[in-house]
Amino acid sequence: MSENKFIEKFQNKTDSELEYILENKKSYDEKAISASIHILKERNGKTSEIETVENEIKIEKEKKQIAQKKFVEEEKKKSNITDDPNAPELHSKRVIMVFSGLFSTIFGAVLLMYNMKQTGNKTGRIQVLIFGVLYTIGTLLVVNSLNISGNIALIFNIAGGGILSEYFWNKFIGKEFEHRKRSWIKPAIISVLITVPLILATIYGQ
Repeated sequence: MSENKFIEKFQNKTDSELEYILENKKSYDEKAISASIHILKERNGKTSEIETVENEIKIEKEKKQIAQKKFVEEEKKKSNITDDPNAPELHSKRVIMVFSGLFSTIFGAVLLMYNMKQTGNKTGRIQVLIFGVLYTIGTLLVVNSLNISGNIALIFNIAGGGILSEYFWNKFIGKEFEHRKRSWIKPAIISVLITVPLILATIYGQ
């Protein structure tokens, strides 16, 4: 409670002012409400009014936690994420889209190829590799030859990621294939280590 900056700030407020904050708690910050309760308790002890407010806050928190848990479960179902330890760990469609957009389509293709390795799909891996290489080269040629801005290049990359995650994934892995979520941190570090030197070489090589 000592870390709550509102405690010191509210020390000069009257009981009526603090009670007003509790009565209109939906309009105030959670820490402001907590500080008001703390100060009123110090002054007057735990009254029935404060106990009522605390119970209301507790119920509201529980409702939010239940709603959050429900939202997470629904998102898992939409993404076909499961906690089944026997299900393979795959990079999600969202991760593939993000890597394709931030780096290039070939990076998203590599992640999808990993997924296909986990699901034992050799034919799909070859097709994804060919698509990723050709699409990335094609994007570079178009962007460089037409001197297109970086924003347009980003759109090309995102489009490539969309093809990977919605066409190739659905075709070779399956739209409703259940899997566990694999961490994106290691691929992100590798992608940055590859991309940064290339960017620096481009900048200082001009």
